[in-house]
Amino acid sequence: MSDDNNESLARLIKLAGERPEIPLSVESRVYHRVHQEWQTATAEPNGEKVYKEVHKTWRRGSLRAAVLRWTLPLGVAASAVIAVLMLTPPDTAPLQLAATVSRVVNAGPLNSRYAEGTAVHSGETISTGPDEGLSLLLARGESLRIDANTEIRIDSANHFALLSGRIYADSGQFVYREGGLNIETGFGRVTDVGTQFSVSASDESLEVAVREGRVDVQSEQAAYAARIGERLTLKAGEAAVVTELDTHDAYWGWVADLAPTLDLTNKSLLDFLKWAARETGRELQFSSDELRMFAMRTDVHGSIEGMTPDEALVAILAATTVHYRIENHRIFIEG
Repeated sequence: MSDDNNESLARLIKLAGERPEIPLSVESRVYHRVHQEWQTATAEPNGEKVYKEVHKTWRRGSLRAAVLRWTLPLGVAASAVIAVLMLTPPDTAPLQLAATVSRVVNAGPLNSRYAEGTAVHSGETISTGPDEGLSLLLARGESLRIDANTEIRIDSANHFALLSGRIYADSGQFVYREGGLNIETGFGRVTDVGTQFSVSASDESLEVAVREGRVDVQSEQAAYAARIGERLTLKAGEAAVVTELDTHDAYWGWVADLAPTLDLTNKSLLDFLKWAARETGRELQFSSDELRMFAMRTDVHGSIEGMTPDEALVAILAATTVHYRIENHRIFIEG
């Protein structure tokens, strides 16, 4: 390099001022990357000598000296490597757990990716086929069920984007104090206040059906609220329509098919009956207080895996002295 070029380069370095100290993690990565490049050069005349001199300079702690000492092309190449590595985040942010899979129904492509216990992280998009369904257990214990032909993006444990299809959410007995589940759709945001509800979304409409509690819908035009036994429908350019929908209507049949299996370990007959009543949208009633106490003191055993709530009701009560009958909106227990 000529004296003029050396002087120009020196002036540029002086104008640039002091540089912050290079982090050890970055220095190590740069060193090994340049190491690899210079190993290739050792096959050329004097290559080994160049490598040893640079290695010695590097070990003395002067990265800048190592770059400037040798030819300009090598210096530019090394600087480019440094720039790329400095712009690349040294550490990738850990994935955030949003839910775990609690049930998968029907065989299909979905089963090759998800199984019971599979972790679902923020940012994942789940798509179900014509006969597939999936249940998720969310971080706070809520149940989120994804119907067939549905596409949903999991933004976090309580924020979702329903791109198309239908979902159902059950927050159990938990009533939110500071925000519930938030579901973004093309027609606005759906937020629940401790409830059971479904949301159906398409390019043409949004439908929210409430089985328990209340759901708020905020669209660009107005705010709406749907309550227990109501179905709210929004269509572009039309007024909102609210119709009645029984909590045990056949409309909810798909929800029961995706109900997470109840673990009967340390569960009483009363625990099981409450679960069956909630999953079928019916009230639980006993013919007497004594019979309720009997159900509370009686343990249940076995497994109801793979059964719907109605099927489980038949199987469990067949092994007891308790009888039941279903009367529209209630499960009536008698001795």
